[in-house]
Amino acid sequence: MKNLRTVSIFVALLALTGITAVAQNRGLDDVRWNLTEVNNRSVVNSSAFIEFDRVSGRFTGNGGCNQMFGSVRVNGSRIVFSKVGLTKRMCKLLPGSVPENIVERAIESTFRYQIHDRLMTFYDRRGRAVIQFRRDVVRPERVGLEGRKWMLETIGTRRSLVAVKDAFEVFDEQKSSAGGNSGCNVYGGSYTERNGTLSITEIMSTMRACEEGDRMDVERSLLIGLRSSNRYEIRDGRLYLYRGANLLLTFRGERK
Repeated sequence: MKNLRTVSIFVALLALTGITAVAQNRGLDDVRWNLTEVNNRSVVNSSAFIEFDRVSGRFTGNGGCNQMFGSVRVNGSRIVFSKVGLTKRMCKLLPGSVPENIVERAIESTFRYQIHDRLMTFYDRRGRAVIQFRRDVVRPERVGLEGRKWMLETIGTRRSLVAVKDAFEVFDEQKSSAGGNSGCNVYGGSYTERNGTLSITEIMSTMRACEEGDRMDVERSLLIGLRSSNRYEIRDGRLYLYRGANLLLTFRGERK
């Protein structure tokens, strides 16, 4: 009888642990987690954050300046990050923030996590708290590729580029089409996207020659960037197209 009672208690504990793990896992997705602490050092002036999509096994975010991305595997309280990457934009470190390489190393060293109230803490294999995030009170509006008219703002990392008048990109989910205007010619093609990956193919354009300024150079760079991109991110009202870790194009979202 005593053995039966012991087994029953053990099974109940396992069930409770499983329920707790499932509830905690559900708390990861569809939430922006803002950085608050790294290696017991408070972070008070940083735009660093992390978001999860466990269906695709991916995470995205920001290291404080550059876009951050990689793979994530969650099993109960265990969490393992791999292939962590950052884009290559040069940034000035602000007082109260923390270098991005420290954020990256802390995430890579994570072995398990815990969510308590609005705080999510990552621990390494030795049980030390390495990084902490706080849940956003208000989740930013999610805007998909199809939700905006995307105005060309930047090619590569050339921040001095003046947005080209009338250069834009729009996506039509029903037709699986992507197209717009380069600021000189009308263009169009097909696209497929899934969990942040993107492929734009079969791009064709009209053949008008534009002599004003550097419009032809901009058009050439725009079309090459569209054809070369293999993933995207939408953040703070902007669409970023990448090939791997390399930023190719940046667009500013406007209502259609």
